[in-house]
Amino acid sequence: MTDTSPSPIATRALTWPFFLWIAGLVVLFLPHGFDFPAYVYAVKTLLCAALTLYFKPWRYVPFHAVKGATPLGILIGVAVYLLWALPESTPWPCVTETYRRWLVMMPGTLPDYSASWCYAYSEHPTLAILKLIGSAFVIAPIEEFFFRGFMMRWLSDKTWQKLPFCEVSRYAFWVTATVFAFEPDRYVGGLLAGIAYGALAIRTGSLRASIIAHVVTNLLLGLHVLLFDAYGFW
Repeated sequence: MTDTSPSPIATRALTWPFFLWIAGLVVLFLPHGFDFPAYVYAVKTLLCAALTLYFKPWRYVPFHAVKGATPLGILIGVAVYLLWALPESTPWPCVTETYRRWLVMMPGTLPDYSASWCYAYSEHPTLAILKLIGSAFVIAPIEEFFFRGFMMRWLSDKTWQKLPFCEVSRYAFWVTATVFAFEPDRYVGGLLAGIAYGALAIRTGSLRASIIAHVVTNLLLGLHVLLFDAYGFW
């Protein structure tokens, strides 16, 4: 009988960088709350990037180039950025307040984003640039390898390593999108992003397009933060 169980190295490659990122957040949050030193983000980013390069997780997911996938990924990435940023970028304060009060974590209360200003470019340009690079080119791929590359396929079939994206179950798709929604603080935007990135992987049969989309979203959002001093998004 052929052994179809996933290789341990594949599981580690797709999950450990994400677990390291989450562990870093937990360790920092417990003693400092949201007001932890800004430079620590840069350190965590470098460690996660190093672990990702060591494991090379792209070897364990469908990652082939698909015709039209790159422009589609860019288009979806821009769309998700707009869905994320526009509700808080209107000229009507009541719209922004309603969105933040009811469609962000802890509905009914306004979130405090004051700690995010520790990344202000005017005061800490190096940390701000590292935050931009890390969120777009390190954290976005790590999240895609974990959520779409691992979780969505693992929930569909425990022998997930050989499973193509087109065979992912509806249950796995929606559970993954829902779990992904609660990782960032804007759960409605997170859910829409999770649906879009998951649909991209299924439509193209490759994780490449969803990673491109996620990178574009985070890059545009980071540039939005720096250009408009919208540090609440960070």
